[in-house]
Amino acid sequence: MLGIAADMLVVENLSIHFSTRRGVVQALDAINLEIEPGEVVGLVGESGSGKSVLSYAVSGLLDPAAEVVDGRILWQGQVIAPVREHRKVRVPIAQIFQNPRGSLNPIRSVGRQLADVAGRKQVRALMESVRLDPGKATQYPFELSGGQCQRISIALALGCEPQLLIADEPTTGLDVTTEAAVMALISDLSARRGMATLLVTHNLALAAAHCDRILVMHAGQIVENASVEALVRTPRHPYAAQLLASTPQHAQTADDLQTVPGHLPDLTGSIPLCRFSKRCTRYTPDCDLTTPPLLQVAPKHFVACRHPLC
Repeated sequence: MLGIAADMLVVENLSIHFSTRRGVVQALDAINLEIEPGEVVGLVGESGSGKSVLSYAVSGLLDPAAEVVDGRILWQGQVIAPVREHRKVRVPIAQIFQNPRGSLNPIRSVGRQLADVAGRKQVRALMESVRLDPGKATQYPFELSGGQCQRISIALALGCEPQLLIADEPTTGLDVTTEAAVMALISDLSARRGMATLLVTHNLALAAAHCDRILVMHAGQIVENASVEALVRTPRHPYAAQLLASTPQHAQTADDLQTVPGHLPDLTGSIPLCRFSKRCTRYTPDCDLTTPPLLQVAPKHFVACRHPLC
């Protein structure tokens, strides 16, 4: 851990459960995460790995039924609750979501929605900051493209003047060209404003192209934490290596592409101490004895695995 003095956000040993009719879902298990001011961090994993649960806990959007069984979230050294209604101080965190059109009010013009957040005088500046013609302020979400709606969502988030922006699958449903433009915009805004960004995505290649550091998440556990360069060059957790091998950007031919075998474990009931053990090609019986140790394999490169790759 880098230390509270250096980080605006610190998540310490956070475990969160949900009670359902099927049983208790152990959604997050001993999560540790740090983000420094101005840093762009990628949170990568398959759908269902717990990425959104973690992002909602940080932004305060968790359902009140969520139970924090261990750990805490610190904002600039002060403990904050994962449910916004329980927070006693304003925390400058904003979130954008994967369905930009669905997150906008369909019966209000986008300009009025921006004015609701930041005031009428700021509408033009906000639209220009996300490279949209201010003349579109009179239009409604259904009159805009998916990429334009996502830019409005980003502008709404910026209207809150956040120090941390959480982008949850921000390019889902967008074509490749629009995806690149939206990600370039987020990266540029982070650099110009000194705003930290947490990019939540299943797309490892996208995170590698736009982040400073990547955390790989599997079934509610962080299994690897490294700089983009280190993770792409030498992934140490078997899951991270398999995710990397499944991306076209890191395969020389189509035949080189691989898939991650198996499925995520059921997070209700009895769960292996290593939640990847049933899918892992490096599994040995001693993997069932204790929780995977957190190993520092290089400076600022951590892996939670009993038998990491060399």
